[in-house]
Amino acid sequence: MIDINRANVLGLDEADPNAADDKIVKELHLPKGRKVIFKMRSQDVLHSAYMPHFRAQMNCVPGMITEFSFTPTVTTEEMRLRPEIIEHVKRTNEIRAERAANDEPNSDPWEFDYVLLCNKICGKSHYNMQMKIIVEEEEDYQEWLSTQKSFAESVQPQQ
Repeated sequence: MIDINRANVLGLDEADPNAADDKIVKELHLPKGRKVIFKMRSQDVLHSAYMPHFRAQMNCVPGMITEFSFTPTVTTEEMRLRPEIIEHVKRTNEIRAERAANDEPNSDPWEFDYVLLCNKICGKSHYNMQMKIIVEEEEDYQEWLSTQKSFAESVQPQQ
């Protein structure tokens, strides 16, 4: 019997042994200086994986896998120390402080992060299709990776 109360939002095949070591994450960590290959697909409609800071975009198409790669060269922390980013964050937070004074939404202080967004108007949850990306040194990446559960560890087998 299949447990319908447990959603497999990634659509991974629980019977496929190749899916067992896939990681289920809330934010994406990437190692600096190492080529990363993205293999994208969609469960439902056309989506577009857009990473503006990396100048990368790829359509995600139901029924097929699309692929691209790049090598991150600047960590998130290094990016946050760049003068132009410091200035941008300062200007943004000044605007947010004005909003906070008027009890307006989106007024919390902001910090630079790389992001992954859906760049297609794909449905009612489109606005929520985003993920933080952290670029870090290899040793920090390996430490983070070692703490993440695999797909096999995070699901109960079907009965």
